[in-house]
Amino acid sequence: MTLELLVLIIIWVLGFIAVVLFIPRHKRREAFMSFFPCQSITWVNTMIQVKYGLLTFPVREFPKASDVLFTSEYIMYPLMCAFYYIYEPKSGKLLRFVYLAGCISFLTLVDNVIANYTDLIHYTKYSWYWTWINFFLIFLVVNVFCKWFFKPGVFTQDRRTAR
Repeated sequence: MTLELLVLIIIWVLGFIAVVLFIPRHKRREAFMSFFPCQSITWVNTMIQVKYGLLTFPVREFPKASDVLFTSEYIMYPLMCAFYYIYEPKSGKLLRFVYLAGCISFLTLVDNVIANYTDLIHYTKYSWYWTWINFFLIFLVVNVFCKWFFKPGVFTQDRRTAR
């Protein structure tokens, strides 16, 4: 078993365990609602980066289907976004910014460790700070979307006026 395959298996196993153990039942809807938009944005964003030669993925799960690593772009990053959203502090703009920066810094660190020690990700014209900025913008957009989507009263009717 290669190191790359081991890393991919670890990401999948840890992701499954994290969803089962650390996402409360009453927060699963919010977690999935932040997971899916992040998947879409991350996938398109990475496809553009690969097209312009900023990143390459030498080892991929589906080499004939896509030039993008499925596990990181479709599972790992969106799952971190879901955890970020459901555990985000509700008050204090500074605290929320520090929490966002901490989550993104951790994810950027994991991404760089994978890029430096495996052949899963290879930065050609890219650097860690672009990854950080990229994740910051993606998580921010997903957060704004989910806050709007779960705004109280937007998708509910008053029971007295509904017939």
